[in-house]
Amino acid sequence: MHPLAPVGTLFAVTVWPLLAAFLLLLTPENRQSASSLTFAVAGLVITPLAVWLMPGTDALAAACSCIVTAIPLLLPQAQDRTGRILPFLVTGCALLALNIHSAFAVTVLCGAGTVLLAWREGRGPRKALVVWDMARSRLGGVVLGLLGASLLPMQQSSLGAVLLTVGLCMVAGLGPSPAPAPDAALLDTGLRFSALMLMFRLSAYPLVHLLMLIAGFGTIIMLVSSRSSGRNMSLPMLSAFGALAAATGEGTALVLLLLAALGLAVLDLRGAEGEDGIAAGAAPWPVFCALVGIGRSLETGQLVLLVVCLLPALWSVRHRTLLPAFARGERGMVAVMQVVLLLGGLCGPLFLAWHPVTGWRP
Repeated sequence: MHPLAPVGTLFAVTVWPLLAAFLLLLTPENRQSASSLTFAVAGLVITPLAVWLMPGTDALAAACSCIVTAIPLLLPQAQDRTGRILPFLVTGCALLALNIHSAFAVTVLCGAGTVLLAWREGRGPRKALVVWDMARSRLGGVVLGLLGASLLPMQQSSLGAVLLTVGLCMVAGLGPSPAPAPDAALLDTGLRFSALMLMFRLSAYPLVHLLMLIAGFGTIIMLVSSRSSGRNMSLPMLSAFGALAAATGEGTALVLLLLAALGLAVLDLRGAEGEDGIAAGAAPWPVFCALVGIGRSLETGQLVLLVVCLLPALWSVRHRTLLPAFARGERGMVAVMQVVLLLGGLCGPLFLAWHPVTGWRP
């Protein structure tokens, strides 16, 4: 902990989205759009400065917080009051889940974020059934996770860790799960990786390592065999890679996967096409570097299985330029995000050489 770190940095990092949501609730309708943009920019500036001074934080949680805090700014402006407020609440749940030191509290926050996300996306009779069907399995995972978290103090039994891991796998969207809408996928990214970060901290428990590997490989095989593409493939595939990173203790790979998931969600939201190769692990993008980090910690048989699973997806990737948006003369958000992803991939090998302290464990 930095000797000058005040406890108030906890609020600067994790509570600002909740404060922004409260202030937006009090803001007149005609000023909400400008105010929400101001709050999103302020949070993006404050969090990277304050998170490294927060008492008790670790480098992995700090790095993930810096990425997640950009979500409200990357979302398109909503047309109504509720649509402007709920993204800040969901982001606040994700930031709190990344930084709070309690498995029970993290599980509760992931569940709360899931309910808020379902509320935002299900406002309408036609959407409600699909959205709440997607949220049902997540909330079932929250219930299992809460039961497991309550049993963690029983040191003589690994039942609590096993139940918590199974619940977190469901919360992270591993296994069969309907694809969220483009803007929902962006918000869902923070919640999924909050659950994966807690799974990473559980990897030392007996049987948990094996469960994560089964969940990760099972999801990859399911996606490859179904020949999914686009949004149906990218976020579930990166979540599966995240489970493998958590199982192998590769925290830096988890951060690279979070960056890639956020970038791909933005590109999908903006209508960019041909990004399947990034999610499948093509070089020189961040997912490729993350897979290199995961591969160095897998056993030989597991590494061969991973390569075999990825070959069909990589085989179908078409040749493309590194920055297609610039080739088309675009200079908007798509071009910026492609540059960010490319820089993340080029800096990935240096990032993999970084071995931060894991921090707290349940």
